[in-house]
Amino acid sequence: MNISNFIARRYLFAKKSRNVINLISFISFLGLLVSAASLIIILSGFNGIQKYVEDVYGKFAAELYVYPKTGKYIKETDLIFQNLKETNEIHYFSKVIEETALLKFENKWVTCVIKGVDPKTYNIKNWGENLLEGNAVLKENELKKILLGYGVQNELQIPFNENFSNPIKVFSISKEKKLSLQNKQSLNQNHLIFGGVYTINPELDYSSAIVSYEVANEIFERKKGANYIEIFLKENEDLLIIKNYLTENNSSLVFKTHEENNQLIYAANDTEKWMVLAVLIFVLILSSFTIVASITMLIIDKKKDIKSLIALGANPNTIKKIFFKEGLMISYFGSLGGLLIGALICFMQIKFHFLKLENAAIDYWPVLVKAKDVLMLLVILFTTGFVSAYLPGKLLIRKLLHS
Repeated sequence: MNISNFIARRYLFAKKSRNVINLISFISFLGLLVSAASLIIILSGFNGIQKYVEDVYGKFAAELYVYPKTGKYIKETDLIFQNLKETNEIHYFSKVIEETALLKFENKWVTCVIKGVDPKTYNIKNWGENLLEGNAVLKENELKKILLGYGVQNELQIPFNENFSNPIKVFSISKEKKLSLQNKQSLNQNHLIFGGVYTINPELDYSSAIVSYEVANEIFERKKGANYIEIFLKENEDLLIIKNYLTENNSSLVFKTHEENNQLIYAANDTEKWMVLAVLIFVLILSSFTIVASITMLIIDKKKDIKSLIALGANPNTIKKIFFKEGLMISYFGSLGGLLIGALICFMQIKFHFLKLENAAIDYWPVLVKAKDVLMLLVILFTTGFVSAYLPGKLLIRKLLHS
């Protein structure tokens, strides 16, 4: 029988429940339990938000975007188009025109960004519940259709049961006429058919509309080329390899991934996540001081027991192990218990959505438990627990033995 383990368990589970040292030990255990549970819940909450943002902003996003390094347009004759056609890893690509226009339906007006794309761009995507009304066909026979974001449709007060025959007037600045408030002819006017309503994310829903590339060319009198190109890859292709290949062959263009295009959104979430984690780790360290205090008081209280054990032949290392192992039991039981409780709460939230959100794009708080976060927390908690358990015995036992 390991004598240090036996005595450590006896001290930890002593029946004197009113003992002040036992109370401090329980508070230490409870502090670690709450800290560990808080850490896993908070991290999983941030992971859930990040995953939701990625899903919302990435569902209809291309894997790669191409922008001109200088100027505003990519010319139709640019070498990039030939490169893209010859790259087998690319499923397809779409030239994009994106400019601001004024929309009118009956007596309602709204300003929004119109995005002109290759109709295939949205035909291959599974709209599912994102398409609230109509269909994703941007070009049907000779009809010029426009899809509106939910917020734009709401501001124009177009009913969902609209028969799609009343045209939406689109006004844009003429490139060939001098702009004047008195001269209505300085604005181009186009009539488009309302094709449907979509919801992608709150930002785009209230500020965007989608038309075909050819229609956008007509609306904005674009003869110089596209604002940028969207590239969609085949499944399981290496994005970075293709990006580097295209960059080497097209030095006049800039290539960005979806994450690079939305770097601010992802960086903000990561910054908040690690700042909150740093605060919680600081709280955890403070909680660990109660373990140091608890073991220190226990060593002082058990001074007579220590001298008796020495008289019976126990060496100083055995004495240190007794109190070190008691500290470890408090730390590890609290840490593991907290992680298990935190993970259980997270899985209950995933299944039952009991934590609701009001006035938000999603009805409940999204949660995602990642294995790497659990492993990281285990390392942090166990390291903190080890140091907290080791210090009191290291610093006090020798002094007591020589006093």
